[in-house]
Amino acid sequence: MISSHEKRRKEPSYTIPFLYEGLELVLIWIVFSLIEGTMEVGAWGILSYIGAGVWFLYTFYKLRRVLDRQVLSRR
Repeated sequence: MISSHEKRRKEPSYTIPFLYEGLELVLIWIVFSLIEGTMEVGAWGILSYIGAGVWFLYTFYKLRRVLDRQVLSRR
């Protein structure tokens, strides 16, 4: 009997990494909205843009590493 954890290891999943990427982008927006006091991105300060940009680049780097580790199983 194959558990769901073993199945996930054998079959690459592309939806889960992109789901986590989207959730992390929402987290970036929420965190910097709380710091700036407004949810409007256009009203943020330059330091928040820089911080959000660096955080976005880091999450994109993590997504690339996860997708590069995905190996298609040969049947």
